[in-house]
Amino acid sequence: MNPPKISILLLRTCLFAFFLGLLGLAIYGSFTLFKGLSNGVIFEKPGYVVLMVAYIALIPLLTSIFHGFRILNAFAKDFDSASSISSSSNIIKNSFLVIAVLAACILPVFFYIGQADDAPGVVLLGITIVIFPLAISAVFRCLQYVLKKCTTL
Repeated sequence: MNPPKISILLLRTCLFAFFLGLLGLAIYGSFTLFKGLSNGVIFEKPGYVVLMVAYIALIPLLTSIFHGFRILNAFAKDFDSASSISSSSNIIKNSFLVIAVLAACILPVFFYIGQADDAPGVVLLGITIVIFPLAISAVFRCLQYVLKKCTTL
């Protein structure tokens, strides 16, 4: 069975566009962070703390994008490389768990911002930022389970 080349190309393009978008946001955010450092207000405003944690969370996210490319390359070559796909999906799962823990650590900052600005939507945004990486991690856990079942057949 031949691998679906157009679908793999589409997924590679989406991952690359996502990578470029993250890179653009990181560059834009670095200017904001440096402006806060130069003004000396970095710890006075809670948004800068959220931005710093976002930069820390960027590292496992970029790792998961890299392993997403590895999975797509394994699909493009042949479907017999289940061990490399399983190890990459394990790394992606763990990366999103790290992102979820980091998001849970800054959840009190979202509560503080929501209380100070009387904006309950900010609290919901913080909870959503915690739940999405957990859901993605669960999807990759299910993928690992399916791969293990397929390799034992």
